[in-house]
Amino acid sequence: MSSLTRTTLPGTSHKGEEVLRFMTGRRTTMCGVALLTGAALLAAGSPVAMADDATRPLNAAATVEAVTGTADIADSTAARDAPAIALTRVEGQEVRITAPTVASDAVTAAVGNTRLTVALNGGTAARGTKAGSGTVVYPDAAPSTDLAVQPTKDAGVRVLVTLKDSAAATEQRFPVGLPAGATLLADGSGGYVISQGTGDQAKIIGSIDAPWAKDAEGRPLTTRYRLEGSTLVQTIETSPDTAFPVVADPKVSLGRYIYLRFSKSEVKDLAKATMPTFAVIAAAMACGKIPNPAASAGCAAATGLQAASLWGQAKDAAKAKQCVEWKLTYVGVIKGWKRYKC
Repeated sequence: MSSLTRTTLPGTSHKGEEVLRFMTGRRTTMCGVALLTGAALLAAGSPVAMADDATRPLNAAATVEAVTGTADIADSTAARDAPAIALTRVEGQEVRITAPTVASDAVTAAVGNTRLTVALNGGTAARGTKAGSGTVVYPDAAPSTDLAVQPTKDAGVRVLVTLKDSAAATEQRFPVGLPAGATLLADGSGGYVISQGTGDQAKIIGSIDAPWAKDAEGRPLTTRYRLEGSTLVQTIETSPDTAFPVVADPKVSLGRYIYLRFSKSEVKDLAKATMPTFAVIAAAMACGKIPNPAASAGCAAATGLQAASLWGQAKDAAKAKQCVEWKLTYVGVIKGWKRYKC
């Protein structure tokens, strides 16, 4: 995998719904008849054909960024026709995100000598192009499918897939290359944490956020992960009523934060709690999902210290019929929380 241009990422903001998305590669129909071949060559050199090639990455990026937004995409000084290397610092660690040159290669996240890869597995050699507000797109990386990569300011990276029509595959596969001694553990919220070591010596070094998918009208679609060996498989449920294109993603991070999410029903239960019992209920509901014992204990302690603020937020979210997300360090310190539509 070749590394390309370099980006310095400011800040460590986080957007709840993050992910990596995929884009389809361009198909060429081969004709055996000389006359048709000549016509195709003439068409390929025409201003209309060249304009289509130029606008394809822009359109692909616009489709993705309309769903993800652009506020947390890493700034880049990279050339418009090349993927990017993004550097940022989170909790004192420098994280390096590298988008691949072609869709058949892998995204890399690295902290020092610790390295994590997620293969795009596009099936073609579609080249990455930086377009829009910094999204690296791989148009037509698979049949009826575009892929994209968005390095984010919080040292994460979204791998995004755009299903352009109903012919696109609704099962997307992401081979994951983990650091030595690391495993993926379900986080209880539909995603995974990356745990390294065993027993009490285990520590969380990264995470894969719960998946999401939205159609062209902004409607959320049912989507889920499963693991097949070291391959993360995302299934996206579409129907005759689905408006295409559909954008979906996994978001991967290494060396940053754990994000705990509470569903509407969980938020409702938290809001019903009395102040004296809130910390116990919230800690059992959230902190118990963290497989690292030290981080889980730290989360429980932080919940008690910040119970009043967290309780107030849960009550406001319940009234607004919203979900809640907590942001924690890998030792369980709660760094922030927010409400969001779900």
